[in-house]
Amino acid sequence: MQKRQMEILEHTQLTEEIFRLTLAGGIGAKPGQFVQVGLGPTWEPFLNRPFSVHNCTKTTLSLLYRVVGHGTRLLAQKQRGSILSVVGPLGKGFPPTKRRQAVLVAGGIGAAPLYYLMRMLRAEGKDVIFLYGAKTAAQIVLEDEYRSLAREFYLITEDGTAGTKGLVTDLLPQILGENEAEIFACGPNAMLRAVAQTAAEKKLPCFVSLEAQMACGVGACLGCVVATADGNYRRVCADGPVFAAEEVFRFGS
Repeated sequence: MQKRQMEILEHTQLTEEIFRLTLAGGIGAKPGQFVQVGLGPTWEPFLNRPFSVHNCTKTTLSLLYRVVGHGTRLLAQKQRGSILSVVGPLGKGFPPTKRRQAVLVAGGIGAAPLYYLMRMLRAEGKDVIFLYGAKTAAQIVLEDEYRSLAREFYLITEDGTAGTKGLVTDLLPQILGENEAEIFACGPNAMLRAVAQTAAEKKLPCFVSLEAQMACGVGACLGCVVATADGNYRRVCADGPVFAAEEVFRFGS
């Protein structure tokens, strides 16, 4: 973990609410890790904001985010050349896959960290299947970039305005079939639970990236704890945000 002052190279509005931010400088992050971003030099907002790493190279760091409150509204106003305070990389990312095939499941802005993961999997020669779900076509971003990295790409929207109509979790069992795949997912909690249940039924390894309200980002404040399947609690920022699905979801007796 390191604190850096990083310059904005590009800041692109992709939809009404979703932006992609590219900063100068690599941070050596692994897929699934996150950073805390401060807008400085003022105290507004007081707390840094956590963002998953969308992409990371030796010379750049990219974040994909949705405007949801005061902090992200202020961030969306930042222009090229502005300097941001970045702490990271933080948290535990996705583990190395042990299988030839990887199935990635994204829900909404949960697609953000899966791009970097998909890049790394392709570099390792893995066979990647990508399921991208959203409520409506207006929430789908960077479709061509995701599609270009996947051997199979499936687009699903709840209202049917793009791709197949329905839920991404409805299609998942059909895609998996009898495949000996490893599953990686990020999105709303209800989606993650459904993905985890499908993985459990098919006895496939599954890893989920959780979202939680964070303050410190290093596990000290305990503001992001979640209950786990064994009755204990884990800190999303320090013990995660990526967990084996069976750690956080329990099914059956």
